[in-house]
Amino acid sequence: MIFSRFRWNKNQFLELSQAEVALIYFRKTRMNLLTGYHETYQFQDFLKKLDSMPLQGKVKSPQVYHFYYELGLILAGQGHTVNDEAPLVIELIYQKKRIRSKPKPKLSGIDLLSLERPSWTEYKNAFQHIQEKLLAGDTYQVNLTYPFDFETKDVLDPKDIMDFFFSQNGLGAYAHGTFMGDEMILSNSPECLFQYRDHEVFTMPIKGTKIRQKDWRKDWKALKKDPKERGELIMIADLLRNDLNRLEKPRAKVIKLQAPLLVPNLLHQYALLSVKLEKSISLLKVLECLFPGGSVTGAPKKRTMEILQDVERFQRGLYTGSTLLCYEDKKVASINIRTAQVSIGDRLWRYAAGGGITLLSKAVFEFQEMEAKVSSFLTLLKSSGYEKNK
Repeated sequence: MIFSRFRWNKNQFLELSQAEVALIYFRKTRMNLLTGYHETYQFQDFLKKLDSMPLQGKVKSPQVYHFYYELGLILAGQGHTVNDEAPLVIELIYQKKRIRSKPKPKLSGIDLLSLERPSWTEYKNAFQHIQEKLLAGDTYQVNLTYPFDFETKDVLDPKDIMDFFFSQNGLGAYAHGTFMGDEMILSNSPECLFQYRDHEVFTMPIKGTKIRQKDWRKDWKALKKDPKERGELIMIADLLRNDLNRLEKPRAKVIKLQAPLLVPNLLHQYALLSVKLEKSISLLKVLECLFPGGSVTGAPKKRTMEILQDVERFQRGLYTGSTLLCYEDKKVASINIRTAQVSIGDRLWRYAAGGGITLLSKAVFEFQEMEAKVSSFLTLLKSSGYEKNK
């Protein structure tokens, strides 16, 4: 059984089913998820396929692409750091689509038992290493992340998990889920890598976080004036303005520079940028210019990704990758933050979180922010010990 769901609006979701194509790509092979068979396949051929797909074109059958962060390493010229066994892309093409109302869930919550999380000592050492790189001028901002592993007490039905997830009120604008046999992707992403509409490409970086109290407007005033948080957002907005200008001649515009975004228990700030397109471009061109998102790497992007390879102890995988939905003339790609990778049979959930580090950062506050982002996801799941959605 393979199916995907995407948040459509406040009370509806798009459900895709009856997959006619379901492939996972590696460097030198690909696996058919419908049959379980592997075959020799050069990943360069998949990139050629993306290069033949126009961003402006319509698609007959709904298509979903889950891009792993490691694909970004290859596109950035760091393919030597990616082993042949690392998955790069999941491609799904569906026959059936329908808009459904918010489901009535069987589950009242999903309790997750913590198995492993980063220690304060481990985080502090990585933070110090990044501070040295910042002082040396090798980077200006680094998005340091870590995995958090959990398990459920019982094996849960994937449909029950999806129904519960999509019944919640705190879903991000780019929330989505995919189930493939035994593996599930569950994302409450509020962040957009890109969205195409009427010959224009939009992007929406998020930078800056504050634990949300009842009076979020008071929190917003404090967040907006914080020099460290404001500086982070401006830095990444400038990076993305340059990324957009690589798509088209330099004329990207900033629509919003600082705007509030509310998610479960947290308040963020975001920017909104766009560029008008005068000529046809391919999906590959968009990925080469924008992926992975600058907000989940840092600035400058390529050098910062090299630093992250040295300090992070795990393969990011789908986390901080992107999920692209192609539906008729709609092309929307999320950034997979607030995202869990779930092994249903093994009852294992991996969720990762992190935040941007600059010279103005304090290790203890960054560590607390990372923990708060984990709590935000657990709050959405109504896991024991966490409040219901605010």
